Amino acid sequence: MTRRTSLLLLSVVATLWAGLLSVGGVWLMLDGPARWPLVAPVGPRVGGAVLFCAGQFLFMYLVADRWFPRAGRSVTWPLELAATLVLIGGLLWIVLTIGPLRLVGA
Repeated sequence: MTRRTSLLLLSVVATLWAGLLSVGGVWLMLDGPARWPLVAPVGPRVGGAVLFCAGQFLFMYLVADRWFPRAGRSVTWPLELAATLVLIGGLLWIVLTIGPLRLVGA
């Protein structure tokens, strides 16, 4: 398999994966609170933001960095950092909020 073919295959698969994560995150943010009213309305929104940022980070890392390797780090670095911080912050919020509930059995 040539480098160009493998880059194209990786780009297609990673774009579909990132797209599913991003669309799923937006759906969870918009439809989640109405679908699961017993869960605090913040929960689906944070989960949706985490999914959305995971999709964006995945696309930036696996597709954009490979197609545009000479892109300025002054542009790409803040975007990747922002997506990473939202992703880590949202995951920490989920673990710290839902984790104790699972331990108590609520």
